[in-house]
Amino acid sequence: MITLPMQTRIWIAAGVTDLRRSFTGLSALVGTANEFVALRFATGLGIGGVFGLAVTVLAEAVPISARPAMLAWMQILSLVANVAAGFIKLSLDALLKPFGHVALSSLAEKVSRAGRTDPPKLLGFIMAGNVAGAGLHEMAIGLVAGAGMLVKTASTEPIFFDQFARTLAELDREVASRIAVFNWNRAREDLSAAMAASCDRLIAYGDDATIESIRNNAAMIGFGSRVSGAVVGPTAMVPERIDAVAEALARDVALFEQLGCLSLHHVFVVSHSTDAARNFAARIAKALERLGNSMPPAKIPLRDAAEILGVRERARWRRIAGEPIELFEGPRLEWTVVFEPESIDDNRFMVSPGFRTVHVTGVRDEDQLRESVDSASGRIEAMAVAGDDAETRRISKMLRALGVTYVALPGEMQSPPLLWRHGGGAFLDMMVASR
Repeated sequence: MITLPMQTRIWIAAGVTDLRRSFTGLSALVGTANEFVALRFATGLGIGGVFGLAVTVLAEAVPISARPAMLAWMQILSLVANVAAGFIKLSLDALLKPFGHVALSSLAEKVSRAGRTDPPKLLGFIMAGNVAGAGLHEMAIGLVAGAGMLVKTASTEPIFFDQFARTLAELDREVASRIAVFNWNRAREDLSAAMAASCDRLIAYGDDATIESIRNNAAMIGFGSRVSGAVVGPTAMVPERIDAVAEALARDVALFEQLGCLSLHHVFVVSHSTDAARNFAARIAKALERLGNSMPPAKIPLRDAAEILGVRERARWRRIAGEPIELFEGPRLEWTVVFEPESIDDNRFMVSPGFRTVHVTGVRDEDQLRESVDSASGRIEAMAVAGDDAETRRISKMLRALGVTYVALPGEMQSPPLLWRHGGGAFLDMMVASR
């Protein structure tokens, strides 16, 4: 922070240059080497300031014993994308919220009371690299049940679980001694085979192709590609609630950039009025725009950027053809909302390319909602439900009957309880008896 003396005079130079290009963008427009050096120096100051703010946030929000792992995760995030401190704070809050003292004590009591008499002694975890920390729920259950663990981290994210094990060793060496973390690439089939032969059960995370490649192992429990959505009931669209619901769902869209199974892709608005559903689409678009100030979007890989452009262009051409599509879009692919009224495409559940791209669709009633969710049966992990108590209970019951494993409040999608039946509950049933 630079303190300016009283009565300092400040001039703002205005001209044709668009300052929204940022210092990095302006570096491409310089005319001399000295100008380039000056702009890159300013860029370094800005990035250093954001990183310093992130460290401060961690120091205030995370217990000292957990800071090494969290600082390592911050390094990962900053390496993959220019991630702001606000994003890191919100992501940490969402990731760690289920792992409070009361919840862990309740889990220990549940395992003690209803744990299997013959649980696996050694679990092998094959971690995915899309979301740092994915798999913590199963690891917590396994540790509480007394199992040992071999953890193979992803080549794209080898740090989080290594630091998790190191931090755990500072808190409880006996528990931490039951975890061994390794990293090797897919070419080392000998190591993968040795891991499979050594472990009683394998727990694998990744896309469907990854899970299918090791499906021949009868001892494997796989967590493949799944997605999540949301339902907005009529009582959630009253003036005093609608903006708060839109803000909460925008947060669910933005956290982890829609790369995990709990990420929100499609919002269904229950209403006989197309205008009401369109109004909600406009509000969640505004919420994503505001969220970009505190949680700047990540860098988008080229292939994903092409897919987002495809979503936008299809929406534009369909509108030109006369379909009542509406497209809301941020600059530079930062966020995208596509609204479709209920009459189009039979309201099938749509999966977006991610990176803050979301579909909003109107449905006439809960029967049509059931058809829409059923169109993706077996692929939906979680649904957020906004409504009054009666609506929430009724819709939640319907969603669970369709195989949705986690029904959440808006804004809580990334924080499922420890006994969440992830992927249908096969791992949970293996470790804890259903009673």
